Amino acid sequence: MIRSVSQGLARGKHPIRSSEGTGGTYFMQDASGNKYVSIFKPMDEEPLAVNNPRELPLSPYGEGLKRGTRVGEGAWREVAAYILDHPNEGESDTGFAGVPPTIMVQCLHRGFNHPQGFDCSNENAKIGSLQMFVKNHGSCEDMGPKYFPVQQVHKISVLDIRTANADRHAGNILLYNDSEKGKISLIPIDHGYCLPETFEDCTFDWLYWPQACEPFSQETIDYINSLDAEKDIEILKFHGLDLPPECARTLRISTMLLNKGAESGLTPFAIGNIMCRVLGLC
Repeated sequence: MIRSVSQGLARGKHPIRSSEGTGGTYFMQDASGNKYVSIFKPMDEEPLAVNNPRELPLSPYGEGLKRGTRVGEGAWREVAAYILDHPNEGESDTGFAGVPPTIMVQCLHRGFNHPQGFDCSNENAKIGSLQMFVKNHGSCEDMGPKYFPVQQVHKISVLDIRTANADRHAGNILLYNDSEKGKISLIPIDHGYCLPETFEDCTFDWLYWPQACEPFSQETIDYINSLDAEKDIEILKFHGLDLPPECARTLRISTMLLNKGAESGLTPFAIGNIMCRVLGLC
């Protein structure tokens, strides 16, 4: 992925800023310019950050758009979500929920937002998350939830609950429809507001979907039982992500809630409802 992006930049294929979202998000191209390779999100262009291209006001106290998050921390949260999305035992390297591969990188290019001007110095290098671009047929906003496979919805619910995601909406779940196999896959993206310091802003759009009222499959229960917050914290630390104590506490509590909820036979809705307080849907 990094090699393809580097080759694209070397061939003059500039980053293309997305017209959507509240922060600076860039499509990175390959050498041919005919294919998107990845998505780059610079830390200093996040919502309310100093170089945000949407001209949003600076955060006066450093708090992000979601309570319990900090401006400039979205990049490491994107990476953390990928690392925490462990593959199911015996399966491929693809994570259980299918979070696309995501890493932290440094990139220097005039195509990013440089309000004070640009020159090829290290001071203008951007640090941010780089996520593999995944082929898709739009997002879940483009299609009603009626035809979403129950297991696909449940996999995303597991990820969102254990990371206390504060920004899960239909627009950041991509949809891939394999017409040959007759299979619909859901791909979760945009995890810059997961692992908040508090549980004040947890948001799960899938709570409004009928699949959330279905019980977990045995496969999903077995996966939930395998989760260990203490091991996850150590894995993140091994990869250079030393969680702030408040965020580590969030991971511990949400993982325990997920484990206990599944053990008690609760549905994704019932567990998610404890975190989001949405009433009377199931």
